[in-house]
Amino acid sequence: MSGEVQAAGGLVVDDGRVLLVHRPRYDDWSLPKGKLDPGESFEEAALREVEEETGLRCTLGEELEPVRYTDDRGRPKVVRYWAMRVAERAPFQPNEEVDELVWLPPAEAVQRLTYPHDRELVAAWAARGTEVERKFRVARLPDGLDAAPRRRIAQGYLATGDVEVRLRRADDRTFLTIKAGAGLVRAEEEMPIDPDRFARLWPLTAGRRVEKVRHLIDHDGRTIEVDVFGGSNEGLVLAEVEFPRAEDAARWRAPDWLGEDVTADPAYRNRNLAS
Repeated sequence: MSGEVQAAGGLVVDDGRVLLVHRPRYDDWSLPKGKLDPGESFEEAALREVEEETGLRCTLGEELEPVRYTDDRGRPKVVRYWAMRVAERAPFQPNEEVDELVWLPPAEAVQRLTYPHDRELVAAWAARGTEVERKFRVARLPDGLDAAPRRRIAQGYLATGDVEVRLRRADDRTFLTIKAGAGLVRAEEEMPIDPDRFARLWPLTAGRRVEKVRHLIDHDGRTIEVDVFGGSNEGLVLAEVEFPRAEDAARWRAPDWLGEDVTADPAYRNRNLAS
């Protein structure tokens, strides 16, 4: 995307704790990250930024869902994150960019982090393997939808039933997802796959596909994913909100632009909307 700011960082984990950094310039708590240097790959930038900010030399683990938002200069920004493990340690030296480090359990890290997109990333990592999600029909489109970060999604189903196997393309990234269960809490595992493998499998989903544009709206510390459907579902708009725990989902108060809660209604499951 022209004008998009590209950055990379790490969710550094040690003994079950997550590393956060304090940036004195912004007086905020965040995950270590930074912009790519010319000619640098996302992976190289992620490892370099973590080492420069924290003194830790790390190894890459799984790539996490990228974070997209508009920066303080009005530019679209994408940050790709990897889970990381510490390989070598050096004494931390406070500097102008980062003056303090803290290691926290995931639940405490979610509370300490300043920005909703960072909190969502850590909460999703901590809850990996389980999806806690509420789904709503959208009563009216929220203000600022057109300016919100978005991505175009196409997904198709290889298998449906008690266990569903799904292919998904989100912009230029491709995934294989396995889900089981129904309702508020479901088992879920999502794995990146290479585009060539995706292309070979995609024809097997014919007649079981969904297309939509997903907009990311921040509200009350959470990200609401607003899905505007196309194709045979043109005109349908649904919203999904993920939570670290079922208790958090039960306590959450939805904004007034969200309508009926359809979490338990199978008619609004994507696989049942597929055609």
